[in-house]
Amino acid sequence: MSKSNEILVKEKLVQWFVSKSQMENIDTTLNYFESGYIDSFDVLMLIEFCESSFNVVLNEIHFEDRRFSSIDGLVDILNDLQVQ
Repeated sequence: MSKSNEILVKEKLVQWFVSKSQMENIDTTLNYFESGYIDSFDVLMLIEFCESSFNVVLNEIHFEDRRFSSIDGLVDILNDLQVQ
């Protein structure tokens, strides 16, 4: 994934989190569960959003990856999947 595409992915994810959390200032480095951006029910919608928006398939390996808990980490995971 190119740097510009990575930025677009991050922007789309931030917009999704803003719409779900009603918070305007989303810190992309924070754990989105601990920060209250989403709850366990929202994570299913997040997975669906990522798979449909970025044409990837996420599985248990990705959910267990420590990077999955922050937006920046999720961008890295999506980047890895799109490179494959």
